[in-house]
Amino acid sequence: MGHITKRTRRTRRTRRFNHSTISSVAAIFCSVAPASAVPIDLTQATPSVSGVTTLHIDGISTLGASYWADFKWNEKANTFDVAAYGEEEETIPPEGFVLIESGAFIMGSPVDELGRADDETEHEVTLTRDFYLAETEVTQGEWLAVMGSNPSEFSGCDDCPVEMVSWYDAVEFCNARSALETLSPAYDIDGESVSWDPTANGYRLPTEAEAEYACRAGSTTAYYNGPNLHTKCNDPNLDEIGWYCGNNDVRPEEVAQKLPNAWGLYDMSGNVHEWCWDWKEDYPSGPATDPTGPESGANRARRSGSWASNAQACRSAERSSRDPESRVNNHGLRPARWATP
Repeated sequence: MGHITKRTRRTRRTRRFNHSTISSVAAIFCSVAPASAVPIDLTQATPSVSGVTTLHIDGISTLGASYWADFKWNEKANTFDVAAYGEEEETIPPEGFVLIESGAFIMGSPVDELGRADDETEHEVTLTRDFYLAETEVTQGEWLAVMGSNPSEFSGCDDCPVEMVSWYDAVEFCNARSALETLSPAYDIDGESVSWDPTANGYRLPTEAEAEYACRAGSTTAYYNGPNLHTKCNDPNLDEIGWYCGNNDVRPEEVAQKLPNAWGLYDMSGNVHEWCWDWKEDYPSGPATDPTGPESGANRARRSGSWASNAQACRSAERSSRDPESRVNNHGLRPARWATP
């Protein structure tokens, strides 16, 4: 089963209203109840009553387009009672980042997907928090501005992704950028001991689940633009969205030169591998909510494939990992941040 659920791109800010406002708004919804709790414009339709439910409505005309309201069906009174109100405020991502709204998706790959591995068992994953994710991999110019040096083997290209970055280097970068922007650091780093504070608002590495969710952008095919047609270095669908051995087996290329996915993210397949937070392990046997991987392990997960990868290694479901101390000329990162406190 492949599906995705998403919320409206807004952040709620609670605001109370007086009794007369509540009464006038509630009156609009008398004798009306939907079959399920979905957004609906009741000025355009009058569904029949069918059970007890809660109705959520955005942009109610009585309150104005910047408000939301929740109404709970009162079976005894045969009316909708106002349960909650709020004022909606547009969520504006930081520059160079995209808002990724919470939702559910099927992680992994179907058994008939070309080039799949045994550790890609399909299972439902629910992510409960919105987060921001960088539109592109961190570039050499961005790394230099934050860290004061450029570790890349293929240096001299400010708009190319930084590489030769270990997992430890990546978490150091996230904390350093957080400090520059006076955000609370996501990581407590003590040598090789790194702990993640999930309440921090600073930059961090995405989890493996967040990375696949964002890469897919609602798609269920091998790539976000369609199925994979080959496993080696000759896939025309991958040619459109990523740098890999079929169109560049020499070095990484400048970011954002290929087609983005439906959520505006570039190079989610190919160019450089992107470190994730998780220690790599087998997937759970059933559904999972906000998975972050095991407490310990040997290798940290990475996603996306790279300029040196074959086509099957650039699929949305592809899983790979590496020693967190390793520095390779196709290792980079794409930071994330929580969208809400």
